[in-house]
Amino acid sequence: MTWQETHERTRIIREVEAVAAADMSGALPWRDEWAPYFGSPEGLLKALRARWNRTCEAQLDVRTGEDVLHDTYAQLRRTQAGVLAILRKASEVPSGAGAQVFALTGASLVPTPRRSRRFRGGPILP
Repeated sequence: MTWQETHERTRIIREVEAVAAADMSGALPWRDEWAPYFGSPEGLLKALRARWNRTCEAQLDVRTGEDVLHDTYAQLRRTQAGVLAILRKASEVPSGAGAQVFALTGASLVPTPRRSRRFRGGPILP
């Protein structure tokens, strides 16, 4: 893939993100002129899932503590709500009709902490 193709793919993904943010229905925007870059709507879904995973890997750091991790994850889910709606809707396709799409858009592997687990007290001495 050339740099020009890479930049075009990135531009298309950003356009899809903008459309998804404006239209929270979960419908995947698709244009036939995107086929050379993604092949099919399933290819675009795969690229959106990969981008979501990379975003989580880049911005979530377990060393910051559970409270910060939870807050950051919640903020990511808010800012990417449109894309997540697309991925969620694609994962709801009945098996047999769209098993490939379902495999590309499974649930996120990033755990969502529910509450803080802070250690109380001092160090344990031998």
